[in-house]
Amino acid sequence: MERNLGHLFCGVVIIALNEEKAIAKCLESLRSQTLPVFLVVVNDGSTDRTAEIASGFADVVVNLPHHKESWTGKPQLARVFNAGFRALQDIKTGYVMISGADDVYPSDYIDRVTTRMRSKDVVLASGVAEGETSRSLSPRGGGRLLDRDWFGSVGFQYPENYGFEVYLVYKALSEGRKVAVFPDLEFKISRRTHISKRKLYLWGCGMKALNYWWPYAIGRSILAGIKHPANGLAMLKGYTSGNPQRYEDIEGFVPKFQKRRLVGRLLEIL
Repeated sequence: MERNLGHLFCGVVIIALNEEKAIAKCLESLRSQTLPVFLVVVNDGSTDRTAEIASGFADVVVNLPHHKESWTGKPQLARVFNAGFRALQDIKTGYVMISGADDVYPSDYIDRVTTRMRSKDVVLASGVAEGETSRSLSPRGGGRLLDRDWFGSVGFQYPENYGFEVYLVYKALSEGRKVAVFPDLEFKISRRTHISKRKLYLWGCGMKALNYWWPYAIGRSILAGIKHPANGLAMLKGYTSGNPQRYEDIEGFVPKFQKRRLVGRLLEIL
């Protein structure tokens, strides 16, 4: 039965695996937002006190089975997010936010991001984590906000495939919708994002699934390998792998969009 909770403004999904040291600060910052939130924590099989701590803050805690393998960058991780989205399915909110368990937000973060989204007719946006670089069409996975109506129109879930977070960005752009990054709206993360050969290989698999234009994919791999050539090779290996299934609904749009972007940048330089 649908629950009448229309006064709740933003539903937040936080995924967590053995995050007992970080999750309390994250949830405290979300509970302190100037706009009301409905918090869903997806406990992804933690063996520490993550679920216990989360239950003191969250409206819903979804407990998933324990697994030994890391699902970072893999389609299985989309399944974890989707467990949280299902918990929000019947909750009346204007926006859906996605967060890591180690993110800590200023109290007006959701208010400021959603205000700009409404004023600029944006359906997907984020601020930036302190110390990280940002690009205008690359909203973060954590700290990301989605217009609820638009997200519902594309299934209210992540596709269980490689590159699922980037997929939503290209899906929006393919429909003529706007996405944005607001670099002046910063939040903190408890630990720096770790880049490994394994993660870059999986990013390469995502580029393959998203049907990246091959010069664009090679360029991304070169940039990834400037400091550590093995990282660039790992990304390229993922891109040339035969495993990922392509996203049929955007496979024609993505390379055309990337070509237009490259041409536009070259014209700016000239």
